[in-house]
Amino acid sequence: MIRASVLLALAGAAWGQSAATQNADQEIRAARQASNQAIVRGDVRGFLVSLADDYRAIRGNGTEIVSVAAYREAMERTFADRQAVRFQRVTDRVTVAQTGGFAAEHGTWIGHDPSGQKAFGGTYLAMWRHTPNGWKIRSELFVFLDCHQPERCRAYLGR
Repeated sequence: MIRASVLLALAGAAWGQSAATQNADQEIRAARQASNQAIVRGDVRGFLVSLADDYRAIRGNGTEIVSVAAYREAMERTFADRQAVRFQRVTDRVTVAQTGGFAAEHGTWIGHDPSGQKAFGGTYLAMWRHTPNGWKIRSELFVFLDCHQPERCRAYLGR
C-alpha cells in the first residue's frame, strides 16, 4: 500500500516542486490540522503551539489580535463558553518562498455552532515562518464572507 506522503511527494515532483517545498507544505498542513483538532478538544496549549512568538492577526470581524497572550485569553474564553462558535480552517493551498523561510497559506475558515451547523465563515491568508522549532504562524488575516445564521453573524460582527 502506498502511503499518502509518498503520493504527495510524487505529485509534487511531477509539478516541479522541490523536496524542501513539499516538506514545508506537508508540515504546514499538519500543523494546521493539529491546531484545528486542538480547537475541537478545547485545548488552548495545543492551539497556541503553531503560533510564532510575535504572532498578530485580524479576525473576520475586524478585531486585532496583538499578541499570543491576547489570543490565549480569547481562546480560553471561547473554550469556557459551551455556546461559543468554534472555528475550523481548511487549507486550500500553501505557497513556499523560493528563498525559503516563509510561506503563505490560503484557505477557508468556518465557524460552527455547538450543534455543528455552519454559522459563518470566509477566507483567510496566513504567513508562516520557518523557525528552529519548525513552521510557525507569524500573522493571519481572516475575511468574513458567508453568513448562515444571521443572529450569530450580527453578534460576531457587533451589529
